[in-house]
Amino acid sequence: MRILNTAATGVRAQQMALDTLGNNISNVNTPGYKAQRVEFAEALASEMRSADQQFNEQPVGDRIHVGAGVILPSISSNFKQGTIMSTDNPFDLAIEGEGFFPVRTTDGTSGYTRVGNFQPDAQGKLVNSDGYILELRIPTEAIDVYVDETGKITGFIDEEERVFGQVVIDDTEGEAYYPEGPVEVDEAGRPMDWNGDLLTAALVIPPGTEELQIDGNGTIRGNIDGKLETLGQINLATFTNPEGLVKGGDNLYLTPEALGVTGEEMIGVPGSQVQERNVGKLRTQSLEQSNVDLASSMTDLIQVQRAYQINARMITNGDQMWSMANSLRR
Repeated sequence: MRILNTAATGVRAQQMALDTLGNNISNVNTPGYKAQRVEFAEALASEMRSADQQFNEQPVGDRIHVGAGVILPSISSNFKQGTIMSTDNPFDLAIEGEGFFPVRTTDGTSGYTRVGNFQPDAQGKLVNSDGYILELRIPTEAIDVYVDETGKITGFIDEEERVFGQVVIDDTEGEAYYPEGPVEVDEAGRPMDWNGDLLTAALVIPPGTEELQIDGNGTIRGNIDGKLETLGQINLATFTNPEGLVKGGDNLYLTPEALGVTGEEMIGVPGSQVQERNVGKLRTQSLEQSNVDLASSMTDLIQVQRAYQINARMITNGDQMWSMANSLRR
């Protein structure tokens, strides 16, 4: 009898579904959280009788396959747009549409998030609530990227000059030096110096900036000493297959180690089109909420609980059948 192994696969699968639904429900109020879903698939069936089996030189019948239960190929994320809620913080940003904020973690790893709860740190760099720096990314269509004597990074897109951000120098000794001149960017849009090393660059809000403005295209402007200046450009990252990103905790997504899963990473100005993919616009003083549908999740939870109970009952019934079979041998 295969009922015990088959039922065991069902119990494990429904337990994983329960854990996933429980995690969704617990994050119903987590900004930017994307609901997860367990994907089920039938396990490879065993052939109990082949099609060419004969008895007294006569075919016995059709091929017979008996299923071996269920497997879990993957747990996928639902990237459906969450509700956008207004806040009173000028640094809160929400993406309306496709895309991610690229951030740099404390160990230098690049991550991606939908949560735009940013604020200036002690150096004026825009960081999120976990202290991860909002990375400066430059679209591939930008040309003549240049760093001036103050460390400001500029370039041209569609013949329009743009200010992308600022090179950040640790000026502990009072001798700041900026790599003035043209710079190259890597495949992820990060600026590099003439040695091919990544520059420490960020979106910086100078002290004393007033009347800060961030428009739907990601341009940051502020009033400095009575003059309105452009301070930087927030660009978004998107992927051919965003479902291939891996959850990394802290509302972060990471690229998997296996190559080609997410497809090419593309950097674009909010509201633009990059390789036939539309990059979402920014909503200022807003945060995207979780996209968990609580009513649907509660309904699914009841359904999965019933399936778990049925599979557990199958194990009990299988044990009773084994007991009956053992008693017959006595």
